[in-house]
Amino acid sequence: MRTTTFDVYNSATHELLATLDNATDADIEAAISAASLRLHQPTTGQERHDMLLALRERMADNSSTFATLISQESGKTYNDALAEVHYANGYLTWFSQLALTLDSPFESSEGIELWREPVGVVGAITPWNFPCAMIVRKLAAAIAAGCPFVVKPSELTPLSALQVVEYTQLAGWDEGWLAVLVSDQSAAVGHVLTSDTRVAKFTFTGSTRVGKLLNVQCAASLKRVSMELGGNAPLLVMADADVEFAAQQCVLNKQRVSGQTCVAINRIYVAAAVEAEFVAALHAEVHRLRTGDPLDETTEVGHMIHLDAATKIHSMVEQAVAQGADVVLGGVHSAGSAFYPHTILRKVKHDDDLVCNEIFGPLYPIIKVSGDVDEMIRLANDTQAGLAAYVFSQNQDTLNQCKRRCNYGMIGLNSAIISNPEAPFGGIKQSGFGREGGNVGLDDFTSVKYIKPA
Repeated sequence: MRTTTFDVYNSATHELLATLDNATDADIEAAISAASLRLHQPTTGQERHDMLLALRERMADNSSTFATLISQESGKTYNDALAEVHYANGYLTWFSQLALTLDSPFESSEGIELWREPVGVVGAITPWNFPCAMIVRKLAAAIAAGCPFVVKPSELTPLSALQVVEYTQLAGWDEGWLAVLVSDQSAAVGHVLTSDTRVAKFTFTGSTRVGKLLNVQCAASLKRVSMELGGNAPLLVMADADVEFAAQQCVLNKQRVSGQTCVAINRIYVAAAVEAEFVAALHAEVHRLRTGDPLDETTEVGHMIHLDAATKIHSMVEQAVAQGADVVLGGVHSAGSAFYPHTILRKVKHDDDLVCNEIFGPLYPIIKVSGDVDEMIRLANDTQAGLAAYVFSQNQDTLNQCKRRCNYGMIGLNSAIISNPEAPFGGIKQSGFGREGGNVGLDDFTSVKYIKPA
């Protein structure tokens, strides 16, 4: 790769934030070589525990400054960005504790001893929508396991990644534990991370289309792979649901990054008996959202990542209307703006294009259905995605049926906010494989060694 540069902009003001050099072949080689050397310098779980907590302290001490940077380059509100920093710190706390478990065998009986050992150097590609948390969630697990980490962040939000590097330096991390390769040549960097045999494990968060390509590239060297890919999350509002609470949770879910998350509600199935009530409650919740400068702490609605994203969302609305949907609120796009208003659509059908594809934006497509539990579950499962689903009902039997029969990696019962460092995050079907967080969070970063004692 030749030496070139790329620019990073504030999506709200179009201000140039930075001009960065693309990582060169020499930069990538140096990063992987340093990581390989670090891998063969043994550390204890206690030492890695201390590393993670030291990073957490640096990020906590600078959380306001860090949140401002995240907001500037991602378009999310300051409060949303600050919540992201706290969320990332939760993973540092969680995995610091798991690191301690690796200083002894996890199973030992007569003739059998089992140890978890680092799988090797980890390569990663992370998205722009959580430019801090998506790096830290993977990084914390890798370091806890003893795996040096080489990451290529999104070219749209590289400054947050570079800030994490600075905090690791302030925290006293030794060279080789973390390398960040900034570049707008994603395919070229990704090819090296997926093909270099010194990289033993590859982890990716992003679209299903790109994830499939990267997975194929990893197969040649039989890398350990984890993929957190796209979603098409359904919200099921049963006839006996607390409708106002369901509407509140729905908006909280879609507020984060203006609906640009893989676990954002994508399809809203509402029982006919409460559909009008739900629409009214949702309208009230969306209508009171405060729009403004993302850095203003009173602002609740930020911008899309860039103008093209807002334009794409508006095209989806126009297509939905052409297929028979009604706009209840929103649906107006100002030319040249990266902002798109939270938009409620009624009379959407299950087979409309809007329902069949991941939206990745602040749209609320409402599909009225009979309310029969079997029908709700059938519609929820009628997708190739399988990341997250949400169910609202005051009937425990209904909730029990949905939690077992809905084919998703994560299900929120009477809650649309499910991310938690202590829980395994991940999906099934074409939403990927592998889990990040929870007690199984080290599984993808460690290998099990069996020892038969003498």
